[in-house]
Amino acid sequence: MNNNVVLFTRYKKKILCLYLKEGVPKSLQLYDDEEIGIRSVYIGKVKNIVKNIGAAFVEIAPKTNCFLKLEDVDKYHVLNRTRTAPDIKQGDELLVQIVKGAVKDKAPVCTGKLKLPKNELKHIISIAPTRTVHSVLYSARPKYLDFLDNVDLKTIDRIVCIDDSIYQDVDAYVDSLKDEDAKISLTPDDVNGIRSIINIYQDAEYPVNKLYKIDSMIAELTCHKLWLKSGANIVIDYTEALTVIDVNSAKSIADKHPDHISRINTEAADEAFRQIRLRNLSGMILIDFINDEEKAADELIEYVKKLCDSENDGCRFIDITGLGIIEITRKKTGRPVYELL
Repeated sequence: MNNNVVLFTRYKKKILCLYLKEGVPKSLQLYDDEEIGIRSVYIGKVKNIVKNIGAAFVEIAPKTNCFLKLEDVDKYHVLNRTRTAPDIKQGDELLVQIVKGAVKDKAPVCTGKLKLPKNELKHIISIAPTRTVHSVLYSARPKYLDFLDNVDLKTIDRIVCIDDSIYQDVDAYVDSLKDEDAKISLTPDDVNGIRSIINIYQDAEYPVNKLYKIDSMIAELTCHKLWLKSGANIVIDYTEALTVIDVNSAKSIADKHPDHISRINTEAADEAFRQIRLRNLSGMILIDFINDEEKAADELIEYVKKLCDSENDGCRFIDITGLGIIEITRKKTGRPVYELL
């Protein structure tokens, strides 16, 4: 039974990465399929210079411009002319490296100061004069493969890829893990074992997204209100500065157990953290639980702290306000699901 599965599929022009642990969604990420590769190096052409903001726009592909801050221009590699001064001119052809992808209507950000291994940098500089504008001289590892950095691959039963292109990327990534310099170093036997479970989904009659109920999952991760088994619910609201999660007893019927509210809060905490992880929420997050007696409230705080620790992704308990609202923060690792969709 393949209970622990990593899935790489395509969803609305994006690559969707899903990790199922014991058949339950553990983590999910969406990446722009056509996003310019972070850390990739191009030969770009300076289209225009905006002196009042100290920046330029560099075309790295037809109709694709990047924002370049004009800092330390003496370290930039200009290819079409011999510079007599540390300057950049319109029409210049230069090496640029992408440091930040496009966000909404903002262009990708690039730099003229290349950050690469010495041997790679030396090679790029040597071949650049023989290449044309828009050439890609260094292709960084696809960003979506970062998803595997946070998965214990030795516990996975199956890695499912929607097509050959993704299969090749995943296979190359796993193969690289036997390198001693890899971020996650595995033995050759471990690597061979993991590579053997990577496969391309080939059932043409039953789409992989239907098999793994992707549409239902995305609907849940983008809805405003979520119902819990107890009949209670949590409501998730986004603002520019923070995310608010409100816990309500709703249809939950009080029973004779004195810890009725505590059980609702515990259930809500579990679901709130699951949603935070799957929706990839970050920054300041406020959770307004149902008011309970002091002892139970203290126990809830300790439980929330344990949930933060177990997330292992930069999630920290901060404090509880005078109104009893719990404050946590989570490190940003890409854009949240609601924004990507």
